[in-house]
Amino acid sequence: MRIQYCSGLHLEFLENRRWLAANPLIPSAEVLVVAGDCFYLGDDYDSYHFIRRVADEFEAVYILPGNHEYYGGYDVATALQATFEAIKENVFLVNNTSIEAQGVRLIFSTMWSLINKNIREIIRSLTDFRQIKYEGEPFTVNHFNALHENAFQFLKKEVAKEGKKLVVTHHLPSNECNIDQFKGSVLNPAFCVEKTWFVAASDVSAWIYGHSHRNVPDFEINGTRMLTNQLGYVGCREHLTFRRDEVVSV
Repeated sequence: MRIQYCSGLHLEFLENRRWLAANPLIPSAEVLVVAGDCFYLGDDYDSYHFIRRVADEFEAVYILPGNHEYYGGYDVATALQATFEAIKENVFLVNNTSIEAQGVRLIFSTMWSLINKNIREIIRSLTDFRQIKYEGEPFTVNHFNALHENAFQFLKKEVAKEGKKLVVTHHLPSNECNIDQFKGSVLNPAFCVEKTWFVAASDVSAWIYGHSHRNVPDFEINGTRMLTNQLGYVGCREHLTFRRDEVVSV
């Protein structure tokens, strides 16, 4: 099975929409996976040229919410639930859910990270705690960590199942996914959850992630391919290493 993948498209920004319109994805597989930070949940999805285009060019498109999806007012407490929602006939919002396709189990979860240190600095620096609401109330570290625990319990259950598997998360599942520049950052607990041991103990074929706005070369953790293809903020020139035709075969 061939799967095209990307993340961090940030269609909420005009610069990103314009860049993707001028430099569209090059369809290279039947299935497209977007690993978070695509648009605000609750938007008029059909108003996005990107969504209309990929609906025409791919047999199926799976969009996993990141953290920015909740910046527009959509309540993040909904992330505790399994999501499989068709926003077009062949374009689906997916979270904490799995699907079978061509003999491969595709496992989707935002997998919020676990904030267990540097809490004061993270609250002060992270926009999540100013923009996101949880059941109508300000988003807190306790909410953040509850989302992590819920997601990780789901992942443990799905990864334990037999057969070929590909996992898609938004947050980084291992410190090894970080660029060297970020590895000492006090903000890392909000971006990366250290589950290297979990990945290494699994028989997952490939793990796609996003969130950091930095692309690192593909590498393996005990046989699991770790993959990312992030656009990032075009206005900040974070898009220069984005690949418009990136594909993984499982």
